[in-house]
Amino acid sequence: MERGKTIEVLLASYNGEKYISQQLDSILDQTVPGIRILVSDDGSTDGTAEILRQYAREYPGQVVLLDGAAAAAPEAGKGQVSAAAGGPEAAGSSAAVGSSAAAESSAAAGSSAVPGGNIPAPARNFFRLMAHADADYILLSDQDDVWIPEKAERLLERIRGLEGENGGVPALVFSDMEVVDESLNRISPSFFSYAHCDPDRLTLSEILAENPVTGGALMMNRPLLELARRVPEACCMHDWWIALAAVCFGRIACVREALYFYRQHGDNSLGARRTGSLEDLAGRPGRQAQVEENYRRMFDQAAALLNMYGDRLTKEQRAVVKAWLAVPDQAPFARLRTIRRYHFYKSSFAQTLAQCVTIPRWDKPDWYPAARRGGERAEGRAETSRGSGTVCVILNYNDAATTEDLVRRIRGYGSLDHIVVVDNASADDSFARLAALQDRKVTVIRAEKNGGYGAGNNLGVRFAAETLGAGQVLIANPDVEFSERCVRNLAGFLRRNPQVGAAAAVMDVPGKVREDGGGKRCRPANVWRLHGFLGELVFMGPVSRRLFAGWIYYPAGYFAGKKAARVDAVHGSMLMVNAEAFMACGGYDENIFLYQEEMVLAGRMRSAGYVMALLPDERYIHRESVSISRSVSDALARQRLRETSVLYYMERYLGIGPVRKAAAKLWFAAVRAETRVYLRIPRR
Repeated sequence: MERGKTIEVLLASYNGEKYISQQLDSILDQTVPGIRILVSDDGSTDGTAEILRQYAREYPGQVVLLDGAAAAAPEAGKGQVSAAAGGPEAAGSSAAVGSSAAAESSAAAGSSAVPGGNIPAPARNFFRLMAHADADYILLSDQDDVWIPEKAERLLERIRGLEGENGGVPALVFSDMEVVDESLNRISPSFFSYAHCDPDRLTLSEILAENPVTGGALMMNRPLLELARRVPEACCMHDWWIALAAVCFGRIACVREALYFYRQHGDNSLGARRTGSLEDLAGRPGRQAQVEENYRRMFDQAAALLNMYGDRLTKEQRAVVKAWLAVPDQAPFARLRTIRRYHFYKSSFAQTLAQCVTIPRWDKPDWYPAARRGGERAEGRAETSRGSGTVCVILNYNDAATTEDLVRRIRGYGSLDHIVVVDNASADDSFARLAALQDRKVTVIRAEKNGGYGAGNNLGVRFAAETLGAGQVLIANPDVEFSERCVRNLAGFLRRNPQVGAAAAVMDVPGKVREDGGGKRCRPANVWRLHGFLGELVFMGPVSRRLFAGWIYYPAGYFAGKKAARVDAVHGSMLMVNAEAFMACGGYDENIFLYQEEMVLAGRMRSAGYVMALLPDERYIHRESVSISRSVSDALARQRLRETSVLYYMERYLGIGPVRKAAAKLWFAAVRAETRVYLRIPRR
């Protein structure tokens, strides 16, 4: 733990004498030292209060009770938070529902009084705790779970990687959990599997429709706490509200390990229901009234998000929230179109379809019209400040001749308002040669050092957006060829679809454009699916990548008949980005010199609520590896550079531990041997 950094656990209790000692012990036994526990009891009538007082006496300053005089004590501002998730159809929590004592909130923390009827009692209790939290990292805890000793350590490692060098970025991480009965006997090794929950559903659209984050599984940093503890007019549950704040203004990621035991017993106010299962769907008619009430809470929550943060949301985010709020007033087929357009998907296909007929009419709360007017004013300000022009950014390193050729070919394109050439601190005379290209349409800037592909392109996009006011930025390698029609159609597509963060044309590589027996082109090789640890390993090898191409890439049929298709990631040789989206998500990771930039950008775009797309009717030519070969002498050297980037990506963005890291290094050695063999195979 970094010196001066603190961790707090926020624990909400109500009549929990049966289990709370075991949970407190598991928190106190964490491998990260110095964790403080802030407890808010919601008027327990059993022996819970005495148990809590006993722990406070035994662990003075480490276990702090937030009730009565204790709430006014200086140390009451210390603690950590944790809570259970609220699902899309169950706006409750496994934290027990108690009295209304938790309805108060701390004025000192800058939050308003917690409304009574619009926020469930467990959430009010946690908002009360959050108002008094005062640590760098916050965990939430229910009274009846049991943590493994390494839980805080695992989450801390992941969230610090998510924060990167800029600790001011709001960040949220959450884990899987093992579902157990009241005696801790296993029901399922994975909550994600048991509840049919997809933890990769982390766009704004998806989180508006369904919450993937369970409160007891999360850790948030202080910047996110400051955002999320502002009490909304309404919310389904505190963890859902925290997830929305994270996806709108920060970063969110999942640790795919079961880090605690999620206890199921008769006193749970919300258990781990197998959402989307046949049994669950069969029982839905009998709980229709509750389903409709929970949908009402979902839309009230979205309205509260717009009301509270309308002036801070991007134009695209406001458009997504407003589209969601419009769904209840639409007919079933219109709802289906909106759900498909904005990807308001649930984990279950059946549940996604069910939304088209089961969402009840939404009676707008009294406070919403003011929020709507405020949102429209904010949207107008954003419209005037955001640029609409299209700028091309070309990154050069020791390759002035290729860059000059591309600039001369596209200088006359009327669809390009400007061209920015970034010289990435070339070691030759590139900058002096390229400076001669400058005129009213071409600007040449020089990076202070060669920080690689990501750093150089970040510099160019920032210049295009902040200095030239670009709305769309075409990022192009010097070794590509593209038509003006391609530029015009990519830019037009991004302008018409603000939820799209990046779009690309189909890449043709000379000598590698093959056709099947019917004369049709093979699947595009410059778009692919995002995979986890195993997928990244397979993607590494030239042979394994081809053997498992059907898993990594999209099939050709996926694009048939489509003018545009949603994809996970696009190749970095040429793509057009929404400048506002690129800036909002943080652009490329500048700690990566080369390779994996596409994976990082795709993940960051997704976390910020944007999608990526391919336009199958548009094409460009990539004269492969011209730029790379100037800085990396041979294929094996490039392979080693790729290994460094992949390992960094796995550690920071996939959260791998020592075992998988060792396995990855063994695989890398095998891939180098595979590469040597592959290079000796004659190819036509």
